[in-house]
Amino acid sequence: FCVEAGGDIQCRGVNDQGGEWRVGIRNPFSQSQIVKVLQPRGHGVATSGNYIRGDHIYNPHTGQYGSDDIVSLTVIGPDVLEADRYATAAFAMGRRGIHFIDGMPGLEAYEIDAAGTARMTRGLRDYLPC
Repeated sequence: FCVEAGGDIQCRGVNDQGGEWRVGIRNPFSQSQIVKVLQPRGHGVATSGNYIRGDHIYNPHTGQYGSDDIVSLTVIGPDVLEADRYATAAFAMGRRGIHFIDGMPGLEAYEIDAAGTARMTRGLRDYLPC
């Protein structure tokens, strides 16, 4: 199965062709485009950002909504709940968020900033198709 709810995704098993499920990360500047394809391999995938709902994520350390210049941060975690929790927290951290995820065992991330520059954690390659 592969279930999507509000952009967060949980997949298990294989698709109807017997292959790995694949999940696309949308381009936050052109949502009809996919900028990266992931194979979650039973893990959850969640994206936090401000490109659909505007600045709605609150950073309690700064007292501000939004991020310093991150527009999209996708996290792969052990399940969709953990992925969503960490995607939201890392997005609120701004530039530090991707580094925070990179230091967390069992989590990987892909980030896009306001200039369109993408960064990913070291282990994300394990979830990329060949």
